Amino acid sequence: MMELDKREAQLLRRAIHQWEEEQLITTEQAGRLQESYKVVNNDWQTITLYIFIAAISCALMAFGSLVLDEKWIEIIRKKFSLTDGVIALLFAGLTIFLCYEGWRRNKRQPVFSFNRELFWLLPILSIGVSVVYLGKSVSYLNGNYGAFWLLATACFGVLGITLYSRLMWIATLLCLVPAYVKLTYYLTDDAAYFLGMNLPCRMALLGALLVGVAWILRPLNIYTPVKHITWSGGWLLLIISGWLISIFGNCGTWDEWQQLRQIHLLQWVIIYTALCVGILLLGIRMKDDLLRDLGVIFLLLDLYTRYFEYLWDHTNKGLFFGILAISFWWAGRLIERSRKQKA
Repeated sequence: MMELDKREAQLLRRAIHQWEEEQLITTEQAGRLQESYKVVNNDWQTITLYIFIAAISCALMAFGSLVLDEKWIEIIRKKFSLTDGVIALLFAGLTIFLCYEGWRRNKRQPVFSFNRELFWLLPILSIGVSVVYLGKSVSYLNGNYGAFWLLATACFGVLGITLYSRLMWIATLLCLVPAYVKLTYYLTDDAAYFLGMNLPCRMALLGALLVGVAWILRPLNIYTPVKHITWSGGWLLLIISGWLISIFGNCGTWDEWQQLRQIHLLQWVIIYTALCVGILLLGIRMKDDLLRDLGVIFLLLDLYTRYFEYLWDHTNKGLFFGILAISFWWAGRLIERSRKQKA
């Protein structure tokens, strides 16, 4: 008898049901197919995921203690009289070795595993150190930190695609955000606006661009997780930025926002609410669970934000939290029902 995990069993169950409805198989055949497999409990996969998340967290803390503190690198530098440029080259060489080792691991074990994916944390950190010391060697081009964030982004992106690494591509998107922010501030000499946009508006533009890139990548024959991660990350950045815009509008400074009346932000509130509803409907139409859930969660967050802005001083607090509890219960029930229908 074939052994399947819960997700595989759900997929096969839906397929058998669809075949039966389309009369491709008889009811008797459908029954035999349903009895031809059994569901095995794969909770160990969840436990393994938590263990690897803990491993990544500890590795990042170790990296911060050893590298960002720079004490051990400074000791090596003084002992061997190394310059910042030489240290950058040494870590670049280490990165090449680690990437080659990771490529060999991919060939030996082509199937995805947390163990294989965790290995890519080492070249990610190595690239980070190399770029930092490269920047130090040229004084960060007179304070242009964004250029070096962008260099790290390019390294992560190329390696993530060529070496089929989810973790590397996540690092690419995470690195792209500060690169974009730093470059826009550098180009405007740290002014509040870039092309007439404050920071949340700029981030919303970046999110929209990522969504557009993910849409263009959909038909292309590249590593599939790259498409999914870019799609998810773009929408998440867009909807979070939109929420901030609905609060601060296009104000460039804190003082400017404090002097602005809330009624002047109403247009941003309407646009953001329409965005949340649009994402929700798009998720339902495309059968995209992530978009649907983002739409529901941020639509609720939008309503609560508007409550605090306009009604907090004029509404009974017990009534508010009662409505809050009911709405969260409703959202959870909606998601649970959707999951059951798929099962």
